[in-house]
Amino acid sequence: MINILFIAFEFPPLSRGGVHRSLAFVKYLPHAGINPIVITLDKESYPDVFDTYGYDELLGKEIRESTDMIHVKAGKISPPSRLQKFLSIYFTIHGNETKYWKNGFYEAVEAAVNKFSPRAIFATVPPFSILPLATEVARKYKLPLILDFRDAWSQWRTVPYGTIFHYWKTLQKERKYLREANAIITTSEQTLNDFKKLHREVPAGKLYYVPNGFNGFLKSWQPIVTNKSEFIIGYVGSFYYSPEARQQMLQPWWRKRGHRILQYIPHKQDWLYRSPYFFFKAIQQLNISDPSIGNKIKIRFAGKIHEWLRDMITSFGLEKQVELMGVISHNESLSFQENCDALLITSAKQIGGRDYSIAGKTFEYLQMQKPIIAFVSDGAQKDLLKKGGTALICDPDNTEESVKSLSGLFRGSIHLNPDNNYLQAHSRQSLTDRLAKIISSQVKNT
Repeated sequence: MINILFIAFEFPPLSRGGVHRSLAFVKYLPHAGINPIVITLDKESYPDVFDTYGYDELLGKEIRESTDMIHVKAGKISPPSRLQKFLSIYFTIHGNETKYWKNGFYEAVEAAVNKFSPRAIFATVPPFSILPLATEVARKYKLPLILDFRDAWSQWRTVPYGTIFHYWKTLQKERKYLREANAIITTSEQTLNDFKKLHREVPAGKLYYVPNGFNGFLKSWQPIVTNKSEFIIGYVGSFYYSPEARQQMLQPWWRKRGHRILQYIPHKQDWLYRSPYFFFKAIQQLNISDPSIGNKIKIRFAGKIHEWLRDMITSFGLEKQVELMGVISHNESLSFQENCDALLITSAKQIGGRDYSIAGKTFEYLQMQKPIIAFVSDGAQKDLLKKGGTALICDPDNTEESVKSLSGLFRGSIHLNPDNNYLQAHSRQSLTDRLAKIISSQVKNT
């Protein structure tokens, strides 16, 4: 059995989207002869580090109990003033999540190295403030470093960079850590291609694609039953959208005030497309053009309730059709998905380009083998869903065609054809086997 240090700042019982990938790796790596020793943030420090977070003690409990876990507390954090918060965000390149964690982290790594004699270091990000810590300990103990990028650091923005200098500095730091890593993993082929284009001096052989996935096996395909009196369309999780952030992203510089005049973005992303706005627009029109179908549709959201979401529902007159369930546990989420007739997915729009992101929930949706209503722009998410065959692809910018597609799906005139071989290749066990081969190759090279 090969011991590795598995650095995951976010890990259950913290309940956030990124933890499911790490949890699956920890669950399945031992089957491939690799024993992960997990170093993560102690749960007592969650309130000090995260503005908002979910907590689920049952999430992966049996895995956590059978795994070597090292919980590192963050140092005492005093609540920052508004000025301190601004200065911290504006003058920090990596982010400051691990600022009060690193001393305990270094001590934990030293103890783990002495006890377990690890052969490699695996670190998953974000938060990107993990990168200098992981790089330093890999260098100190002369261990191969595998970096897992769940998001594309320099290219991932919901708000603009403070200045072009912030972008250049982030790009420079990103290049530094990519060069120092022995292997780099991305969750979408678009991110992998972006890294190749942005950092041509980083050997392409270092870059690997290991997407997110689902636990277990595919369920049986469940097409729409057309004679039902009610159709439930469900959505799980967050939208990563806010009107204020969108305004900062798209507003021209001459309309901005103060320090925001200097803001910079390498490419524009419209996160309104990540919200249900265009789906609501199509449902509103469906209610008018095909009321016998539209009036049967009920929409349920499981996740954090935002005021902008309430306002958006009201603006489209959908109060009677939409139910906001609030945050639910992961097990409750799986049960919720099983009881839906169809599942909604969206994606941000990169203006003049392709979106890199694939939402983690997408793979659970694929496993459920139910029709996915996909209001998605060009990019990695759309590519995946097309290949999977279970999604009704709707162009957010073409409401008329989207309405026809929705009507056809629920009337039974549009049929979806799952590619089960392609879908089963995205089981987390299969994907973790792929990761294990990458880790083993790095260990053999040292």
